[in-house]
Amino acid sequence: MFKPSKKVVATFGVAMIAGTAGLVAGAPAAFAGSVNPDLRCTEPILHWNKTGKQTFDATLTPATGNAPGTVKIKIDAGENPLRPDSDFENIGFVGKYTFTLSTGGEVTVVAPEFKAKIGPNTGINPPEFTADLAIPQAAPGTQIDLTLKTFALDVNVPGLPAPTTTATCEVTGSNGVIASYKVAEAPPQDPTLTTTPGQVKPGGALTVAGTNWPAGTPTVELCDASGNACDATKVTGALTVTDGALAGTATIGATVADGSYQLKVTVGDKSKTSNVSVKADVPSNPRKLVLNPTHGPVGTEVTVAGEGYTPGADVYVIPTNAAQQPDVPGLVMAKAGTDGKFTAKVKVNKADTTLIAASEDTTGTLSAGAPFTVDGNPPAGSLKQDLTGTIAGGALTISQENGGIKLSDVTLNGTEQNMTGALNTVTVKDYRGGATGWTLTGAVTDFSNGAGGTIPAEKFSWVPKITPGEGSPSQAVAGSAGPIGKTGATLASAPNADVTGGTFKADAGLALAVPAYQAPGNYSGTLTLSIS
Repeated sequence: MFKPSKKVVATFGVAMIAGTAGLVAGAPAAFAGSVNPDLRCTEPILHWNKTGKQTFDATLTPATGNAPGTVKIKIDAGENPLRPDSDFENIGFVGKYTFTLSTGGEVTVVAPEFKAKIGPNTGINPPEFTADLAIPQAAPGTQIDLTLKTFALDVNVPGLPAPTTTATCEVTGSNGVIASYKVAEAPPQDPTLTTTPGQVKPGGALTVAGTNWPAGTPTVELCDASGNACDATKVTGALTVTDGALAGTATIGATVADGSYQLKVTVGDKSKTSNVSVKADVPSNPRKLVLNPTHGPVGTEVTVAGEGYTPGADVYVIPTNAAQQPDVPGLVMAKAGTDGKFTAKVKVNKADTTLIAASEDTTGTLSAGAPFTVDGNPPAGSLKQDLTGTIAGGALTISQENGGIKLSDVTLNGTEQNMTGALNTVTVKDYRGGATGWTLTGAVTDFSNGAGGTIPAEKFSWVPKITPGEGSPSQAVAGSAGPIGKTGATLASAPNADVTGGTFKADAGLALAVPAYQAPGNYSGTLTLSIS
């Protein structure tokens, strides 16, 4: 047995650091490979220097999976070319296999220690072993090839500190890929679909957005609440798909009845539905009366025609004076038909009658009235003329002062920054009358510099503000501060109320979050505002 001097023993105090990896369950698929490269083996203390060939067999299990991840590698190495000048018994060896990766970097696998004899005619034949191998991050579909770079042996001589020395064998000649790992392809994502607002009246438009759509021409259908009985004639679409993003509008048919529906969008073999509620504008009190005649002397019999009443309801019809005191003896009863209409005849018995009312309850809450004038003898030299007129509801519109917004410039400095600006003031004019509110929304596209650089729409946010004009009856409120995105957000809204309408100024502070290392360029996007 070799006995080193004190000087040699002192030189043996060299530390080795080996990497290890965690354990995960592998799929049954495996890859097996074999190489027989030329090696140049050197050992600095015992001088077991030698060149020659050595066979290495490796098996990966699984050979396909996620990245990063961990697989099992089984290595079976043949006889090493290292040879000392004399025989050594019961020497401990720890094998270390270093592989280069085709995607960059290296990985080292450490084998368990084994005992062996080595001599001029006896080489080292490491036993087969299995260990964990860490797979680094890589894109889906990438093939990661492993090529042997070095094979090292920590030598542990009995009675001396471990490791006593290290022999390193570098690949110098022919070599090849010993194992390959294929990163699994990312599974395709299902398309998404959103529609805003959630409720629309017949003839109204929906803002449609979605992600993960295939290229093609979108088609739209309106289905029942369960997604069946789909009908393309009940809706008209103006939709496009750009880089997987679905955008555009869908207009509900003007004759579609009130109810719950599903809007169905189809592109190629992909379809998705979104819940939609259709409801026509209904006045808070739909009841109204028509009198014939509208004036006459005491004793006149008036035909009262009513509509908008609850079908089948009992209706109280009665003359009333200016102080809202009913002529109880003149009360008559009527019943509304299935269409909510009725006809009754009432006799005007009092000279102070100013109104004829019809109510479904005794409190007058569910009621309507029409004026009646009792004719008298006009003063000498005077004439009397009845005046009538009609007030028609106006429109709900939006307008803006300018169409372009210049955001503040930024210079990249390694941190996320904001490009800021202000929304061009949007004027809302609600001249419809009645009791219906409104919602003003906005949706934005991705920002692009035209040279491949993009900033997602979700990076664009606002802080809304709404200012009502003097005398506006609607109580408008600003939307929530936050991201706008492709699916849209509310800038301002006014709820339904007994009386609605007015003019309003909608503003917002704008901000586009620029990533720390965004590609430079002039970026642009489009913010679309709509009201319903």
